[in-house]
Amino acid sequence: MEDWLSLTISSPPIAAEAVSALLFAVGATGVWEDNPDSEGRQVFRAGFAKGQESRLMAEIPAGLVRVSESLAMTLTDFSALLEIRPGEDFSETWKKDLTAFPVGPSLWVAPTFKPVPRVAVDSGAKILKIDPGLAFGSGRHASTFLCLRLIHDLADQANWTQVLDVGAGSGVLALAAALLSPTAQVIGVDVDSETISVAKGNLAANGLGDRATFSDQPVEELSPGFDLILANLTLTDLTELGPTLKNLLAPKGLLAVSGLLTDQAPHLAATYQTLG
Repeated sequence: MEDWLSLTISSPPIAAEAVSALLFAVGATGVWEDNPDSEGRQVFRAGFAKGQESRLMAEIPAGLVRVSESLAMTLTDFSALLEIRPGEDFSETWKKDLTAFPVGPSLWVAPTFKPVPRVAVDSGAKILKIDPGLAFGSGRHASTFLCLRLIHDLADQANWTQVLDVGAGSGVLALAAALLSPTAQVIGVDVDSETISVAKGNLAANGLGDRATFSDQPVEELSPGFDLILANLTLTDLTELGPTLKNLLAPKGLLAVSGLLTDQAPHLAATYQTLG
């Protein structure tokens, strides 16, 4: 196989979704998450065909400037390394280090393209099979994992009948809710049609077609009455969507938001308090 270009970007966790989207936007064939670096930053590795060095050296810094400005960060919060790697199928490389992991005693998340480990089977937990594909959502990112853990911890005591996942990505949160709460009908929405295709693939892999649906329907067009709304987004999106999410929530429903920097949480809490 021919040599290929490897691009490694280290990003503050809050910017991880935006960085992942940037890498696919500039033409990455495969993107995978590595272990956090020594500064606790999320590490993304992406593969590209050779010959794109000049283009990437222009587009990646420009893209990181946009990401940093949108999140009130500076370019120094990120690092990027472009290097030539020996030949291998980089569209599959990202899958190598993706392994199953427990969310809690009742739930494991496992990649669809690897055997479920014996320890997960023997635990008696439910197994959620996920292929992130071109979507953000292996379940390992901190903001996603926190939502998964919340669903896990509340499902036994909750009696959800209608659940909404806004910005569903791979569908991991929506499908976890459907898997753990057998009384719930779950809707996942996302503005990205390619992401919806990934989520539908994961829906089929888990045999939950009668319990969940995914679409790019605008969230403003949905009917109210959701017992649980999950929104793992950015501060800007959560602020703009606040009135809509409030209107969609059932009177005693729960709204779970994630994707915030620590110092952003009070701002969003104050904004939501004004909405009642």
